[in-house]
Amino acid sequence: MLKSNNLTLLTPTKDTYVPLRKVTPCDEFYRMVGSNYEDSLFINDEKFNKSFTESLNRENYWHVFKGGDVIGVAFLHSIDAVDQRARYAVGIYNEENWSKGYGFEITQCVLEYAFNTLKLHKIDIRVLEYNKRAIASYKNNGFVQEGILRENAFINNAWHNDIIMSILHHEFRSKKQSNE
Repeated sequence: MLKSNNLTLLTPTKDTYVPLRKVTPCDEFYRMVGSNYEDSLFINDEKFNKSFTESLNRENYWHVFKGGDVIGVAFLHSIDAVDQRARYAVGIYNEENWSKGYGFEITQCVLEYAFNTLKLHKIDIRVLEYNKRAIASYKNNGFVQEGILRENAFINNAWHNDIIMSILHHEFRSKKQSNE
């Protein structure tokens, strides 16, 4: 379990099933992550149950709770123990929880865990260039842009660029100390 002032990040368990099943992500969520409802785990019980069962065995994967409600998901993947790096992903399902600083809080929790518990050196993230709100949140957390993957994502019959951003352990520590 990871905690911030307003949120709790819980690994999937049988207890997180019911609150998660109540979630219906909005269309804009799918656009911002480069997906659509038809491809989502929420489309039907069979797909949801399969995905949820698989999530029970995933490490470094959390459902984000505000009170008793699931508002999002966060996870680390592609962890490389030799190079001490991982890729991060986060999503907040509905607009009523956007622009409230929750993305910042979630990211701070995960970075703290990644750098201090997993002892990683670098965390990177891939974000669609048009997802300006997410890019601003990552910058506020100390991520810097490393590059652009040109026309890397084909979404709604159009090509879009991905931005690669990252933060190093010493950058996170410095930013945290300057904020205290």
